[in-house]
Amino acid sequence: MHATRLGVAAIAAAAFSLLGTAHARAAEPIALAIDASQAATQNVLFAHETMPVKPGALTLYYPKWIPGEHMPVGPIQNLSGIVITGNGAVIPWRRDPRNMYAFELTVPHGVSSLDIAMTYLGATFGSYSSNRLASANMGTIIWDQTLLYPSTGTIQDTVFKPTLTLPGDDWKFATALTGAKRTGNTVTWDAVTLEHLIDSPLDMGVNYRRWDIWHDGDAHAYLNVFGDTPNDIDVSDKVVAHYGKLVREMIAMYGARHWRNYNFLLTVSDVIPGEGIEHHESSDDGGPADYLTNPKVLDRGADLLSHEFNHSWDGKYRMPVGLYQPNLQMPYDDSLLWVYEGMTQYYGNVMSWRDGLRKPAEYPDHIAAVYAYYDNEPGRKWRPLLDTAVSGPFLYNAPRQYVAERRSVDFYSEGELMWLKVDSIIREKTNNRESLDTFAREFFGGKTTGPIVKTYDRADVIAGLQKVLPYDWAGFFKKWVDEIAIHPPNGFTADGWKLVYTDKPSHWVPKSNVWYSLGINAFHGQVVDVRQGSPAWKAGLGVNTTIVAVDGRKFSDDLLYDAIENAKSSHQPIALLVAHTDAYRTISIDYDGGNRYPHLVRIPGTPDRLMDVIKPYTK
Repeated sequence: MHATRLGVAAIAAAAFSLLGTAHARAAEPIALAIDASQAATQNVLFAHETMPVKPGALTLYYPKWIPGEHMPVGPIQNLSGIVITGNGAVIPWRRDPRNMYAFELTVPHGVSSLDIAMTYLGATFGSYSSNRLASANMGTIIWDQTLLYPSTGTIQDTVFKPTLTLPGDDWKFATALTGAKRTGNTVTWDAVTLEHLIDSPLDMGVNYRRWDIWHDGDAHAYLNVFGDTPNDIDVSDKVVAHYGKLVREMIAMYGARHWRNYNFLLTVSDVIPGEGIEHHESSDDGGPADYLTNPKVLDRGADLLSHEFNHSWDGKYRMPVGLYQPNLQMPYDDSLLWVYEGMTQYYGNVMSWRDGLRKPAEYPDHIAAVYAYYDNEPGRKWRPLLDTAVSGPFLYNAPRQYVAERRSVDFYSEGELMWLKVDSIIREKTNNRESLDTFAREFFGGKTTGPIVKTYDRADVIAGLQKVLPYDWAGFFKKWVDEIAIHPPNGFTADGWKLVYTDKPSHWVPKSNVWYSLGINAFHGQVVDVRQGSPAWKAGLGVNTTIVAVDGRKFSDDLLYDAIENAKSSHQPIALLVAHTDAYRTISIDYDGGNRYPHLVRIPGTPDRLMDVIKPYTK
């Protein structure tokens, strides 16, 4: 069913009428024990559940729609070795052929609890959390990968008692779960609802450092870093201080928090894939091994932790009603991801400047790069921004080839542009008395609480903005979200800046980027996209093609740059020798417009409101 403004209880009641008649004892927690002793060596987890039940028909679910990932990516391909017993006797089960995430069985009379054994095979596939388990010295535990839960309850009232066996005595751990008690390699935590269990991933490892980066009374924020080697976590005090400032900046803007303690969980590794998944009192983040020690790498990914941290307010405390379902099987309505992810993309980047990780002078060209890409995206001619959100469940894993023609999850970065435009309108019309921060503080801040969920819909967003500035916000979003928009919203001209193209690369658009000249998106000569209508498109260049030579010489990015510059004066076509599978051919690109890289430049005599966006609140 489509989740509108029904309350959670009403949604749950409607769902339960469809879910069968299994009987679980809600008052007793399900004991979940995960054995990770072989995670680092064989990339497997062994799970055992003791589940209180009553006799009769029972359906068990494996989590399918994963919060924060916005799509049905529960890695059921990796679930194996399922054996269910009661009073020592094996109980047969049958997978529902219409729902492969559902396991049906009958609990015999006299059986009051089930013992469920499972093995999670960490063979990586797909993306996001499905791709992560362990390296030789670190690992991640994503609880929803290793559990089954009864269909009778909701994620809000089904309770688990988690236990974890670590790979060794020298392994440490970090998680938002509370009440940790360790005996040898085994750790237990307080009983917790399924909602909060899957919202509390765990990082573990041999090489581990923890910093207390903020505190207020009994509330703390911690930076937890796990590395493959000790050098990977040899983080400077200066970098750590920026993350402390991030917490101060976020709280200063929102004016309140909705977590008791917050744990940044960060793996830095060239073995475990990167990650960025939000949780209410933590975030599951991952970067390359030199993420925190190489200034260039950190600069490129400086918004990783700030993006996921912002979700504690926007996405976890305030959640689109269509994303707050009573169980993990019901499809999400992703149509408000332009708020959930779009505004978080905006603030994730803004905070990476407010916390000092990035240099203020680089902000205008960041906006120029984002705007220019969407201003040169052929897919805008047929797909509105709203449809990229609704289509998120398949666009997340869509091929990289022809992404500009297809459009991708544009609600992130085009959403950033749109919210910059909202900020521009508010600042301009209130004479800088108010800004988007005002809306964020009132809508996502409020009063400090623990981890609770307060849902919203589109009308709530519009009403919240209306309180800050009376304006036709419904018409604004209709134009930029619902309708075909060939050009993205321009949020910088009214703030004293304009977009220009020059032959000088920028911090964000490198020399190798010829998208705005030839219309080619390539990595080391491997073509992944050709802009429809561009000179390269007209010349017949396609994807999955390798550029072998430029004007008779072996390809390099510098050589292609020079060829584009030379064509400006010679007015001669650029000759590319290209290979597609085992076929070679030469194509001739008729282009003499020179290299083009987007930049923002100041409009003389106008107020500069753009740079006000990234001014910090705290010292």
